[in-house]
Amino acid sequence: MIKWIRKSFPGSLKSPVKRALGLPRTRLHADWNILRPVGPIYREHVVFDVGAHHGWFFHCWQDWCPGAQVHAFEPYPAAFLAMRKQYGADPRVTLNQLGVGDKPGRLALQIMSESEVSNSFLPHRREAWEEVKYRTGAISSVEVPVTTLDAYAAQAGIDGICLLKIDVQGFELKVLEGARKLLPVVDHIFVESAIRPLYEGAARFTEVVEFLQREGFHLMAQRAWHRGNHVLMETDMLFRRDALAPGVDESVVRVVEE
Repeated sequence: MIKWIRKSFPGSLKSPVKRALGLPRTRLHADWNILRPVGPIYREHVVFDVGAHHGWFFHCWQDWCPGAQVHAFEPYPAAFLAMRKQYGADPRVTLNQLGVGDKPGRLALQIMSESEVSNSFLPHRREAWEEVKYRTGAISSVEVPVTTLDAYAAQAGIDGICLLKIDVQGFELKVLEGARKLLPVVDHIFVESAIRPLYEGAARFTEVVEFLQREGFHLMAQRAWHRGNHVLMETDMLFRRDALAPGVDESVVRVVEE
């Protein structure tokens, strides 16, 4: 109920209400504490949300960083329509009913009727889903248009991105391979990737780390999840472009990140 109220409350009214109640100007939702080293950012900046689903991530980001201009990508028609209904009138948000990959074209998106947040361009690994006691329900597919981030940014005239968020169910490397020209002007990348892949052909998180290290990024923060048995399945990782790293503070012996 609280989440629904926060999503439904008009953004233009949030700041006046917060001031009247003596609340902080912005707030980072607990779902995204891993992003705390990045902000808050009050200046205007660009965020790409690849795999936006209903828009919860960028909704929370704009609560914390209200100057964000969001470009959201969601290929699943039903999720896109829900997102457009909620955020379509927000001038800070550009919604794109598109998948993202390493080349433009069309791909079959696998739709899982009991886990639509897990839709993927890759087939699921049945044994991995059984291991974590997840249910796909009936699986169907729909052909959707796909672009690359390089092509999209060039067409939109975007020459700098503060944050690139990627949540694409095993398709992370394809998204990154289609963004090689763009990566030098991306400040931070927040990506979900597999420790034990749930999809056939999905990249493991180590491959994502190695790819981004070669492209000039370093890992800033990481978190992982399991199903109550300490068998880690997936991890969220926050990367920063190497050129943005501050110098080492020699007065600090060691800082432990959790």
